[in-house]
Amino acid sequence: MARKRWRTALTTIGIISVLALASATTAYADGWDKSNGQWIYTENGTTRTGWLQTSEGYYYMDPSTGYMCTGFKQINGTWYYFKPSGLMAAGCWVSDNGKWYYMLDNGSMVTGWLKITDQNNEASYYYMRGSGDMATGWREMDNAWYYFQSNGKCVVNAWAKIEEEWYLFGEDGKMKTGWTKVNDDYYYLDTASGVMRIGWLTDSEGNQYYMDAGGKMSVGWEQIENSWYYFSDSGHMMKGWILVSGKYYYLDPTSGKMAAGTSLSIGGSTYTFDASGACQNAAGVNAQNPDSSTTADTSNYGPGVSGSGPSSGGSGSSQSPGGSSSSPSGSSGSSSPGGDSSSQGLQPGRTDGPG
Repeated sequence: MARKRWRTALTTIGIISVLALASATTAYADGWDKSNGQWIYTENGTTRTGWLQTSEGYYYMDPSTGYMCTGFKQINGTWYYFKPSGLMAAGCWVSDNGKWYYMLDNGSMVTGWLKITDQNNEASYYYMRGSGDMATGWREMDNAWYYFQSNGKCVVNAWAKIEEEWYLFGEDGKMKTGWTKVNDDYYYLDTASGVMRIGWLTDSEGNQYYMDAGGKMSVGWEQIENSWYYFSDSGHMMKGWILVSGKYYYLDPTSGKMAAGTSLSIGGSTYTFDASGACQNAAGVNAQNPDSSTTADTSNYGPGVSGSGPSSGGSGSSQSPGGSSSSPSGSSGSSSPGGDSSSQGLQPGRTDGPG
């Protein structure tokens, strides 16, 4: 009986020992644990340091403490971002202290140009500053100005209304200046500020142009502040006698305003003009034919010499003074000029770094 009890006692002691050993083994099992309120990773009884790859992705354990890193961390000269869970951010945007950053697939932070192509194969361009944060607003680079929207996208091959002014950006993202042709219309972008000009322009040779409310250069008849003017194919405001669609009109030699509903003494002869401006007794008059005027060479600078600035402006109407015909209506300036939206001139720069 005593031997039976002794065997029972030994068996009980053995079970307790096995459980104790199992408990000790569990304490040193591989996996996550906390030390001093910080996460660590134990492997073969040793706290891991440096890069840690798991089925979820990459983590980085501080080399000196073994604690799991979160937030930004510079490793071997390259910046990485680790989420609050410790998982390395990869191929995604990261927001930190109100600023946006982009981490490549290998986790490295981007600086310089960044190109992101969506599922429709449409590319958007961003610029990440030297500190990695996404640029917004105006930025001068490569002797040119670029504009980045509030979402960071660079305006490319499009018009943009910025603080109530219109600007045009090319396929390379650079702000355009001077005379620019969009589709079949000419616009003038201030050579200093890039602002789309409206109203009157005068070039260095004294030619006057009128840019309508949508910024388009006027061609043909244009009503400005209740007076009619005529602009040649090259945009020059005409003066004196002109012959348009078989009718004679007279434009003031100084102001360019069309005579209408009156009689004038011109060159010693009296001429009568009806309400539409057509002369009723123009026999023998030597008139210009602006409809056949030569379009200026636009290969270098557009339809005239660079403008010197606007004088008096005004709202414009594109109907002819007789009311029987019309020229193209003015643009509202509120839409993209169209065309290819690609941006082959931009070269996205990306940082390298270990993953």
